[in-house]
Amino acid sequence: MRRRATVELQQPRRRHGEYPQNATVRMASTDDDSNARDEDDFSVFLRWCASNSIDVREDAVEFTFAMRGGSAAAGADKNRGVEAKRDLARGEIVATIPFEACLTLRACSRSDIAASVETRLAETKLEAGWLVGLTCALCVERNEPTSRWRAYDKVLPRRENNVVSLWGETERKLLVGTELEMTLRDELSAAKSEWERVVEPIFARHSLACSFEDYHDARTVVSSRAFTLSPNAGVGLVPIADAFNHRTGGHDVNVGDGSAATTTSGDALCVKVTKEDGVRRGQEIFNTYGMLGNANLLNSYGFAQEENPADKVHLTTTNIRAEAALAGISGGQIAKRFEWLESVGLCSSDGSFAIDKSRDNFRKMCDVVWTCITVDELFNRVRHSNTRADAIDAIFSVSKSMNTRRENDVYSTLTPEVSDIVSRAIERRLSLYASLPHDSASGVGKTSEMEERLALAAQLIRAEREILSTTLDFLRSAHESGCTNKRPKGADDSAFALFD
Repeated sequence: MRRRATVELQQPRRRHGEYPQNATVRMASTDDDSNARDEDDFSVFLRWCASNSIDVREDAVEFTFAMRGGSAAAGADKNRGVEAKRDLARGEIVATIPFEACLTLRACSRSDIAASVETRLAETKLEAGWLVGLTCALCVERNEPTSRWRAYDKVLPRRENNVVSLWGETERKLLVGTELEMTLRDELSAAKSEWERVVEPIFARHSLACSFEDYHDARTVVSSRAFTLSPNAGVGLVPIADAFNHRTGGHDVNVGDGSAATTTSGDALCVKVTKEDGVRRGQEIFNTYGMLGNANLLNSYGFAQEENPADKVHLTTTNIRAEAALAGISGGQIAKRFEWLESVGLCSSDGSFAIDKSRDNFRKMCDVVWTCITVDELFNRVRHSNTRADAIDAIFSVSKSMNTRRENDVYSTLTPEVSDIVSRAIERRLSLYASLPHDSASGVGKTSEMEERLALAAQLIRAEREILSTTLDFLRSAHESGCTNKRPKGADDSAFALFD
C-alpha cells in the first residue's frame, strides 16, 4: 500500500517480497539453513501459483534471494528482488495474477467473520476501513490450517519489522523533529483503536484465537503489500505483484489497479513494463508505490531510499505566525491577514508549506508571509481579490511594483523581512532534530534491530536537514546578492527591529 506524507492514507500498492510459478530463482549461499527453508517454502508456493493460474514469464524475469549490492534501500528486505532475465521492452507483460488468486476480505475462509467485519466497518466508518478488513482476512487465514492461501502466507513475513509502529519508545525518540513526528498519524494508536472498536469483539464472538500483537503484525504486512484490484473487487494481497521492490521516481513496471490507462486484464492484474527504454538484462526491476518521500516509506514500509526525489519538509503556518509575531507583527494583524488568505483559498490557518529540493512551492510560502507582514497600504491593494487566482496575481503585481530586480522575477515577495521570518522558522525546525551517533549514517553492516533503525532514522534526518539547509543557503544567497525586495515606503521600521 502507499500513503501520503500527511495524515491521510492512500489506497494500496506495495513493498518488498515474494514469488512465482515457473520462474527462475537464484539463492544466495549462507552458513545456516535459512535459505534452504525459504527454498522449500518457495517451491511449495510455486506449485500453488501454478495451480491458481498465476502466469509469470519465466523467460523474462528471475526471482532472487540475493539482491545486488547497492540496489536495496536502507531497511529494505535485502534478500529478495526481481530482475530481468533478458532485455525487456516497454509494454511487455511479465506477470498476470487472477483476482481469484488474491486474498480479500470477502474471499477469506470464514465468511461469517468477513460479514461481521464488513457490517461493523460500515457502522464505524473508519478512515482506513479497507486496511482493517484485509488485516482481519489475513488473521483468519493464519488461523486456518487448511487455508487456501497457506502456501502464500508461508513466504510472507509475520510482520514488516521496521515500520515505525513497531519501534520502541527509545527508538521513536530518534525521530524527534522529523516529518514522521510532525505530520504522520500514529499507526500504533490507530491499530489499538481498530482492535478495540472493531476487531477484538468480533474475533471473540467467533472464537478466533488472535491477540492484538497478532493483529498488529498482520496489519504491517497488509499496509505494505495491499493493492487495489479494481473498483468493484476492492483491495487484496496479490502474490507475485508484491515481489517487485519500490523505487520513487524511477520505476520500471506498473501493476494494474483498475484505473484509467489500466494494466488490468479482465479479472486479473498485470505487471507491465512501463519504462520508456525498457529494462536491460540483469537489472533489478522496480515497481512504484507512488511519489512517496522517506517519511512515508519508513512509516508504511519500514525502509528509506537514498536521494529520494519525493522527500519534503513541512513548515506549519503556526511556525510562520510565531516567527512573524517575534518580528513585531501584531497578533491581530496576522489573524486578519490569515482570515483573508483562507477566504481566497491561498492558505488555511492550520495548514503547512512543503519545501523540497526544487523549491517548486516556495513562492507560495513567500506570498503568504509577505501578505501577513506587509504594510496596510500594500495589503489594501490586494485584499479586494475574491478568488485564489486573482489573489495570486494581485500579490505578484503589487509586490513586483516594489521590486528592485528584473521584471519577471517570480520571487517578488521575497523581501528582507520575509526572508528573515522564513529563515528563522527553518532554523528553529533544524534545532528540533535528535542528535544521532556518527556511525549511524549508513545501514550497511548494521546487524541488530536497534542499529538498523538508528541507521534509518539517520537517513531520514540527513535528507530532511539537507532540504532545509539548502533552502537556508538559497535565502542567504538571495539576501547577500541584493536580490530581495526593498522595504516599501512607509513601513514601520520598529516592527522589524528584531532583524536589525
